[in-house]
Amino acid sequence: MRLSPLCYRLSNSSILPHSPVPWLALTALAIYVLLGWQFCRTRLSGHAQPRPAIEQGALLIAFVLHGLALWPPLAQVPLHFGAAEALSMTAWLALLVYLLGQLTLRLDGLQPPLLAVSILLLGASLFLPPGHALAYPQNTLSRLHFLAAMLAQGLLANAAGLAILMRFADRRLHHADAHLLVQKLPPLIALERLLFGCIALGFFWLTLALATGALFGEAIYGKAIEFNHKVLLSVAAWLTFGGLLLGRQLKGWRGKTASNWTIAGFGLLLLGYIGTRIVFEAILQR
Repeated sequence: MRLSPLCYRLSNSSILPHSPVPWLALTALAIYVLLGWQFCRTRLSGHAQPRPAIEQGALLIAFVLHGLALWPPLAQVPLHFGAAEALSMTAWLALLVYLLGQLTLRLDGLQPPLLAVSILLLGASLFLPPGHALAYPQNTLSRLHFLAAMLAQGLLANAAGLAILMRFADRRLHHADAHLLVQKLPPLIALERLLFGCIALGFFWLTLALATGALFGEAIYGKAIEFNHKVLLSVAAWLTFGGLLLGRQLKGWRGKTASNWTIAGFGLLLLGYIGTRIVFEAILQR
C-alpha cells in the first residue's frame, strides 16, 4: 500500500534519520490555525478582544518552529529541495516580511489574509513529496546561488500577494460596499511601502542569483549562461522588477501600475521555476 506524502514524512522522513521536521511543521501549522481563528474573531467579527502580547508571542514561536523545520534540507550535503520546501519557504518569508514590517508600519488587519496564505502554503507543503537531492556539483558558490534564487522567489511571491491586496485596498477607497476583509486591510500607503520593500529585497537576491549562476556555470561547465527557459524567464523577470524600481524612482509609479508590473514579473518567475517544479513533482511524480 502506498503511503501519502504526509504519512511518508511522519513515518520515514527522507530528510534526516529520526527527523523532527514534520512535527515542527505540524506544530507551527496548528499555531497558525489557532491564530487565524483568533485574528478573525478580533479583527473581523469583533467578537473578542485582541491580546497583542499573547498573539505576537505565539506568532514568534510558530515562526521559529517553521524556520527550524525548513533548516535540515538546506543544511544537508547535497541540498534537498523541491516544490514542498519552496511553498513552505514562501510562507515563512511572508511571516518574516510581516514581522519586520510591523516594526515601522500600521499592519493591523493584514493578519487574517496573511495567516490564511501561510496555512494554505505550509499545509500544501506537507502533502507534497519531500524534496530530492540536487544533482549538480555543489560548493559554496552553488549553494549561495541556490539560496539567493529561493529567497528571490519567496520575496517576490510575497510582493505579488501584496500587489493583489493593494488592488483590493484600492477598491475599498472607491466602493463603500467592499467586503469586510477588504475594509479591515491596512492603509494603502502601508501596503505600498511593504510592497516596494519586498521588491527591493527580492530584486537584490535575484540579481545575486543570476550573477552567481553565471559564475558557477563558467567554473563547472565552461560557459557562463545556458539559455534555457528558466534563465530567459528569470532575466525577463529581473528586467521587469528593475524597470519597476526605476519607474518608481524616476516617475513615482505606484498603485495599479506598480501592482500590474509586480504581478507580471512574478508570473515570469512562476513559469520559470515554481510552476515547473509543481507540475513535475506533484502531478507527474518526477
